[in-house]
Amino acid sequence: MDSLQSLILRTRSGEADAYGEIVRRFQDMAVGYGYAVLGDFQSAEDAAQEAFLEAYRNLSRLKEPAAFPGWFRRIVFKQCDRIFRLKTINTVPLQTVNNLPAEKSDQAEQLEQHEMRQRLWETVDSLPEQERTATTLYYISGYSQKEIGEFLDVPVTTIKKRIFSARKHLRGMLSDLLQDSLREQRPSRDDEFANNVMQILTAAKSGDLAKVKTLLERDPRLLTAKDRLGNTALIMAVDSGHQEVAELLLSSGVQPDIYEAAAIGKTDLVATLGQEQPALFDSYSPEGFSPLALAAHFGHRETVAFLLEQNVNIDAVSRNELDVTALHAALYGRKREMARLLIERGADVTMKRGGQRFPRSGWTALHYAAAYGFVELIPLLIARGADIDAKDDEDRTPFMVASAEGQNAAAEILSTPCVSKG
Repeated sequence: MDSLQSLILRTRSGEADAYGEIVRRFQDMAVGYGYAVLGDFQSAEDAAQEAFLEAYRNLSRLKEPAAFPGWFRRIVFKQCDRIFRLKTINTVPLQTVNNLPAEKSDQAEQLEQHEMRQRLWETVDSLPEQERTATTLYYISGYSQKEIGEFLDVPVTTIKKRIFSARKHLRGMLSDLLQDSLREQRPSRDDEFANNVMQILTAAKSGDLAKVKTLLERDPRLLTAKDRLGNTALIMAVDSGHQEVAELLLSSGVQPDIYEAAAIGKTDLVATLGQEQPALFDSYSPEGFSPLALAAHFGHRETVAFLLEQNVNIDAVSRNELDVTALHAALYGRKREMARLLIERGADVTMKRGGQRFPRSGWTALHYAAAYGFVELIPLLIARGADIDAKDDEDRTPFMVASAEGQNAAAEILSTPCVSKG
């Protein structure tokens, strides 16, 4: 079994399957904790799913992979608090689910089961919150006391005391009943909970209309699912040219914010949202990208031109560890015309992108043009002040990058003496 640290590092490098394994490991923990806080199983699943999506988008902000359990628990709590504040929960607690008698039970057995379950949940509800939480996590899926301690950020000895105290209130038969009741509802009883988080993004990207429709009918919450860079199913569908999927998502109730609108080229919506709140034009998505960078990366010329007319900061650096500008984003997305437009509008061509430990760290716009063979942009970049001797984080110049990538035409231009002289 892969270590948690390995899974987090693989997820950061773009392996969606690795995050799926993280979801599987923590899904019962997240739902159990949500249930202990909210007292309602469906709301607990809602909170857990939103927490997994938020954690996925913000995984780059986790400085130490070993701290994931406690960091993730705080995200789950935030989502529980959001749900609690948004609505008065019409609870459908576990005791209601488990009140259904077995088909072969006689009337006396049914009455006895009902009375015992009532006693169980009255006792659980009366436990102090810390005992209730530790006990729920302990019984829902057999998590060790060490794992529960890491999730709750408390020592194992504290967990032992809380579970021991709760057991004194529950006593033998009620403890067994609690375990059975919780495990009947745990997400890990099948793979549906973990898989749905990732499946809709893949289906939208591949244009699988039937799959997207099925997933949405099963769980409308997937409309807001995002990958760690902020790409929603709608963005993936538009970028991959699957208009039918995009139309289905829009008709299903997707309400794009300014970042999603910029990413899919909805200039009129970008304008409307920005007019209502002008500060949005120069704002950043939860993943740290500006509307201009998103529109440039996905190649929407009209949207880019509109945003530039609003005097947005053309050289704004993303607020994440990639440290990319709109020009970097356009070039990485292979959108040559977007890059040319930004260069002609005065984008700083000397800025280096960040992202240590990631590919292309330290690249300038000229490195991108050299690596991808954008020969028509090289003279323009140099004329605007690009340094042909600039080195990336691996001490490579644009010429060296072009040569390594087999871009012979770009390498020849960069090695020409007249070009070197500017």
